[in-house]
Amino acid sequence: MSAHLHAILAIVRKDLRSLMPLVLLAFVVFLAHPLIASLDLEAVAGDTQLWRFAQSSMYWLSYFMGILLMVSVLQQDPVASLTHDSLSRPLGRTDLLLAKLLFMFVCIAVPVVLGRFFINLRLNLDLVTAMNNALSIEKLPAMLPVPLLFAAAMMTPNLRALIALLVKVLLVFLIPGWSVTRPLLGMLGIEIGTEFNGLGWVQAAPIFLAGLLACGLVYYALYWRRQMRTGGCLFAACIAVVFFSVYPPAWLYNWDRAIAVNRLWLNTKDAVLEDDVLMSPVQACFPAALHSEGGMQSGADNVLVNAAWSEQVLATEGPQSVTFATTLRIPERLREWVQPVFMARPLSVKWRVDRVRARAWYTSDSLQKPLELVRSTTASNRFAPISSVDTDYWLLPAQVAHTLAADPSTRLIFEYDLALLSPRAYEIRTDGEFSHLPGLGSCRAQHDRSRNLVQVECFKSGEQPALVSAELIGIEGSRVDSAVQASFTPAWMEALGSRHYELSVTSPSLVNHDSILVTAWTPQRLFSKTLTSRGVLGDDISICPLPGSAESPALATSNWQDRSPHQVLSVAVEPGVRVEVLEWESSAPPDAPTLLLLHGLGATAHSYDRLASRLSERYKVYGITRRGVGESDKPDRGYDIARLSQDVLQVMESLGLDKPLLLGHSIAGEELSYLGAHFPQRFSGLVYLDAAYDRVTPSASGDDREYQMLNARLPLEPPLLPSERVSYQALQGARRSGERGLLPPEGEIMASYELDTGALRHDMRYLDAIMMGLQAPDYSAIGVRALALYALPGSAEALMKPWYDREDQQLRELVTKLFAMERSLKLAQMAEFASGVVDGQVLAIEDADHWIFVSHEDEVINAIDSFAAGNI
Repeated sequence: MSAHLHAILAIVRKDLRSLMPLVLLAFVVFLAHPLIASLDLEAVAGDTQLWRFAQSSMYWLSYFMGILLMVSVLQQDPVASLTHDSLSRPLGRTDLLLAKLLFMFVCIAVPVVLGRFFINLRLNLDLVTAMNNALSIEKLPAMLPVPLLFAAAMMTPNLRALIALLVKVLLVFLIPGWSVTRPLLGMLGIEIGTEFNGLGWVQAAPIFLAGLLACGLVYYALYWRRQMRTGGCLFAACIAVVFFSVYPPAWLYNWDRAIAVNRLWLNTKDAVLEDDVLMSPVQACFPAALHSEGGMQSGADNVLVNAAWSEQVLATEGPQSVTFATTLRIPERLREWVQPVFMARPLSVKWRVDRVRARAWYTSDSLQKPLELVRSTTASNRFAPISSVDTDYWLLPAQVAHTLAADPSTRLIFEYDLALLSPRAYEIRTDGEFSHLPGLGSCRAQHDRSRNLVQVECFKSGEQPALVSAELIGIEGSRVDSAVQASFTPAWMEALGSRHYELSVTSPSLVNHDSILVTAWTPQRLFSKTLTSRGVLGDDISICPLPGSAESPALATSNWQDRSPHQVLSVAVEPGVRVEVLEWESSAPPDAPTLLLLHGLGATAHSYDRLASRLSERYKVYGITRRGVGESDKPDRGYDIARLSQDVLQVMESLGLDKPLLLGHSIAGEELSYLGAHFPQRFSGLVYLDAAYDRVTPSASGDDREYQMLNARLPLEPPLLPSERVSYQALQGARRSGERGLLPPEGEIMASYELDTGALRHDMRYLDAIMMGLQAPDYSAIGVRALALYALPGSAEALMKPWYDREDQQLRELVTKLFAMERSLKLAQMAEFASGVVDGQVLAIEDADHWIFVSHEDEVINAIDSFAAGNI
């Protein structure tokens, strides 16, 4: 044993003497890397781009130095030198290998670990976390080529020979890029450009194993058998394994097999979770456009621009091909709950669905076999974060488009491979202190006031989450993810690795940001869902015609017009912030009472266009569009109820409104309660339009969670048909026929919805910020008379929307349960208002919609008139 140890140490000493300058240089680089990576050099030097480049480059400089040391020490004793080595003869093959590994451990691993350990301590990580993080491998994928480089170093006597060998290997991996060799690869079934996203670990495993195998076989062939040619052949064979792992033939490894492998280790036998994932199209007819022969784009929208097809794909499909976009929604039904310290009610965190793969094909009696469509992998949204609503772009060859359109048996089938991600959310304070979070490691958050963001970082060793996200509490739109797609790498492949997650959450001033939400996402199931639609573009050609055809109903913006007789004003409420104010033309006498209208969440003052027009016959009527929506400014601050109420007072001050009667719908009840409690002398009265609710305090029944969960299971309203979107009159016709629900005024639809897609125009971040700025109403403090109108369901049937399937027994049971809960909750809220407000009155309108002034306009006007006259 001592003889072997003596030989090993002698070889190490010899290598240290020979490579001392390189060892010292590498030692400095290894220690400098974690130091530079941990410093806030942007604040020190101010040159953001320079220091970002320096920080990112230091890792690869350290990586290069480590590789150079590994190669150099192996080439100190090439195979040819073993016959005349002066240190020990005969030289044990195992001793030589152990000596080289010991050298690498002392000169590479130890300084790297020590440097990272002390820097981790400097970051205030605890000892155990600091050491675990230091001992783990920072970037596991970077380790994949290391075994192959080890084997290549053993085969070459010097650095020049190694470079020559690596150039040859590189040329092998560049073969797929050569037009001459691409047809040959096509014959082998290799499709260039196929990326398996988060499933790529299946390819990484054989690459790393092939490298380890190359090390063992090459070492045995060279140092034990002394057969250079055999070693070269073995190395070439391992390179071939790596090549076909990087560029796998479709018959060997494809999407189906990648997904099957991941399902095997991820899925359990219980598939109940899949039942909670439903897909539905956002649009009744898929937007489409034609490609002209000259390369010019024709079409009424940005479909072609967003698809961003490569010239090669367009050339393959030919001129006059049809590009269409399919936007699908997956309602987020599953939820977990967290209890932020500053909130009375728990906060729901929805599970997420990651679209792993999307395919589409046509079936038709006129086709001999299904026609699979080309999907754009270069689309403008390819790097968009995971969302419940996502768009894919497809290309339909011109020669079959009209054939399919004319065939009534044509069906468009979508198949999506989906991953269901469950959240594990934590609230962490923005005080810069590390907290240990199970599944996330050590995390901290710090508010950077100079840049108006919250910087989040987490250190995690071993098994990693599929995804990490950070967001302002209650503002889902502020969420930032650690990656575009989830990773499905199994725990055993990540055991030796570590990750440093850095996320920047912008605009923290939207809400209370003393703490934020950090979430680890875990894949629970990988499965497939299919969706079938009629015709070529979502329905029969009579409903969804091909682009450019005479049957295509053009959406003429001129068909839509805000016909309500009002003047639009822009009023400053604070420096740099102006809000939209509507003043309706009035035929009322000069001394008529003034009404000031506040809209609900996700709406604008235009929601009162019809009601205000009627009221203006005997009142002076004004409406305010709240900051953050519509034509009002959208600052990243001021969404708490106190500031929103000040906006109302500032508008009154600017317009000279004296003691108006304040009306508010839905969420505007919060402003009414606040203003009535703090500034009662400024108003003649308050009228709540299904708005007098305590949205902050948990309900006494404790049904809040269940109510949200059940509501999430209700069917969504079907998308509008093109013929319904042409004009407001067309929509009114659909409403009269019983196919649609309540219809807001024309001006409100124009202000709040995209006319071509039906999508909400408002930024959800601002709407969520308003919700997070609410306060529990202090009814006893309201010092002005008040009237609260409630939309009270009288039966479960009243909650059945026109698009609900009345034959669906499960749906009817769900609606019945929701009816009982909603009626109970509203009756409790009505009683609380009646007993709390000193001069308050309650009026329930049976079976009214939440948009009570639309569904029961006459009753609401009568109530307002009676209240204004003092008769209520």
